[in-house]
Amino acid sequence: MHRRVTVAIAAAAAIGLPALVLAPAAGAAVPKNQIRIVGGEKFKAGEFLKIDMRFKPLNRTVKSGATVDLLNKGKLPEPHTITFVKKRFLPDSFDVAIEEQLLAAHQVDQSNPEAPPGVPIVDNGQPVPEGGTLNVDTGFTPDSAGDSAFIAPDQKKFSFKVTADAGSKLFYFCAIHPWMQGKINVN
Repeated sequence: MHRRVTVAIAAAAAIGLPALVLAPAAGAAVPKNQIRIVGGEKFKAGEFLKIDMRFKPLNRTVKSGATVDLLNKGKLPEPHTITFVKKRFLPDSFDVAIEEQLLAAHQVDQSNPEAPPGVPIVDNGQPVPEGGTLNVDTGFTPDSAGDSAFIAPDQKKFSFKVTADAGSKLFYFCAIHPWMQGKINVN
């Protein structure tokens, strides 16, 4: 099959037909300094519900000082967070042990769970001014809210600057969908 395609392209070039434009493969690599939210859900009545929302790639290596773009390419209009935590605070179930602290840091009105957060971006527990950049170098601990951003359902892109020192490992997850997890290695 591959030989036929190669021969067809060579023949087209030989007789002067325009070159074929080949689309990237479905498994093409995500561009450097980019993380995507991908996936959605599949429902089959009486059988299953499959939710495969995730960060892609799972691990990303970036230079200290680099800007990372988070693209929301998910199939569902869902809110998300990118919440940086120390590794030991990554959830291993649907119960997010640090949920109350995260909700408080984002100033979520817990009496009205449908209301959007008052302050969507938190830099080590402090609100980031509107239009400001989230500098990522701190993960949640019981003494620090860490760095976190709320991604609205219709928000397609969010950028942040990795300010952690070279050699750092930044673990993150979505506080709304705790199985969505990833790691940034800083070099």
